[in-house]
Amino acid sequence: MQDFDQCEFPKFLKSREELTEYLTVIVFTASAQHAAVNFGQYDWYSWIPNAPSTMRKPPPNQKGLANVNLIIESLPDRGRSSWHLGAVWALSQYQEGELYLGMYPDEHFIEKPVKAAMETFRKQLAEISSSIKKRNDGKKLPYYNMSPEQIPNSVAV
Repeated sequence: MQDFDQCEFPKFLKSREELTEYLTVIVFTASAQHAAVNFGQYDWYSWIPNAPSTMRKPPPNQKGLANVNLIIESLPDRGRSSWHLGAVWALSQYQEGELYLGMYPDEHFIEKPVKAAMETFRKQLAEISSSIKKRNDGKKLPYYNMSPEQIPNSVAV
């Protein structure tokens, strides 16, 4: 069992503000932060020298010993590289039927203030998405991973 005395999470929350802060961190971590890290994996890892899954030789232990031949001999072989590419490609894909921020197919809340807050949230998300689309317009390498319409509600691995 983990020793929660060593954890930074408080044993109890003293205010609504603290509850809001901790819930915000949880939602952000499981949605936006995960999207930022996860869905760009293939873009970065698909060029094997950026992040080789294995190395066939140990790194040099002195400066000046590395050269092109050592690097090529150290990188993983084609089989391991292919496996690596397949894994990061699969991890970088969106799931079929993915639910994105602001999408709530099940109606759990019927109270007017809650429904109004959800509508305000959806409008803010749409404004952010529109801003990102405008910023990306005409770019050779547009970045959409942090657009709300590309951020799943939670981790779906």
